[in-house]
Amino acid sequence: MKHDRYLVGGTMITMHPGEYLSLSYVGPYKLSAAELAERLGLSEQIIDGLLAEEVELTAEMAVRFELALGRSAESWLALQTAHSLKQARKKVDPATVRPFVFPARENAA
Repeated sequence: MKHDRYLVGGTMITMHPGEYLSLSYVGPYKLSAAELAERLGLSEQIIDGLLAEEVELTAEMAVRFELALGRSAESWLALQTAHSLKQARKKVDPATVRPFVFPARENAA
């Protein structure tokens, strides 16, 4: 999984599953969006959107990729989750959230 995550200046960089698909399969094996769509049973529009990083990978899509490419559905979903969390952390302003402060609990003996 050499393309899943990589370090830049000591910082972990995450990757959209579409970018991983492009780097690991589409480019090296010269696969077209049309061929991927046909083999996966998805529309070419979805594959194009995924490759353009405009579409989020769903659980169903992950299962289809697992069956077609041999990489686990969990690993495909992990890529999407890491990417989505990174985007959400950029979007959410912590100043707009009021955290709860709970009293410390005593250890039950």
